Amino acid sequence: GCGNGQDRSAATARTSALVAVDVTAVKRNLDQVVAGLKEVRDASDSADIKQLFSKLQKPAGQLRESLAAVRASSERAIVAGTAQKDEWRKQADAFSDADLRNASSTRQNNLRGAVDALAVSSTTLKSNGDSYVAQLDQLLAALDLDLSQQGLHAVKPSVTRLIGDEANLRDSLNNVAIKSNAVNGVLTGPNYRNESGKGQ
Repeated sequence: GCGNGQDRSAATARTSALVAVDVTAVKRNLDQVVAGLKEVRDASDSADIKQLFSKLQKPAGQLRESLAAVRASSERAIVAGTAQKDEWRKQADAFSDADLRNASSTRQNNLRGAVDALAVSSTTLKSNGDSYVAQLDQLLAALDLDLSQQGLHAVKPSVTRLIGDEANLRDSLNNVAIKSNAVNGVLTGPNYRNESGKGQ
């Protein structure tokens, strides 16, 4: 009983810890995309537009993939956290000791709150990430159609907008990392051992 509960909790904590790792990868890719966008924005009339385009293409693809990875790891953390909360509720129902029941109930509520907050921030990130990637894809498609100075000038307003929107996407990423760390904090918090009866 008790050992399995701790194993499950540790596994759930590991799952939620992966979200922040995936967020770091997205930020790295986003840095490269923004660097590429700034090169396009600041390009002179003699710039090699084809080279600017291909320099932007690879990190754009990596950004798309890494955002999908964060979405998947957040989803796994939400599912695992919800299952953990249900498990704790079952355990609490079996406690005859009121103090143990109350401690367990507090922990369940903390975990529910943390998982719900992660779900909200994950939805916001999906929306902001999808919007950013869609704009980036349109920009790349437009540039690919016309790799001339005229084509470059035509996309510059979109480039400027994407550089501006980066802060919004980065905030969403930071928020998901903070919220997944909060789930982790409930699972690995200092009270966990005592509440499970192990430390007493």
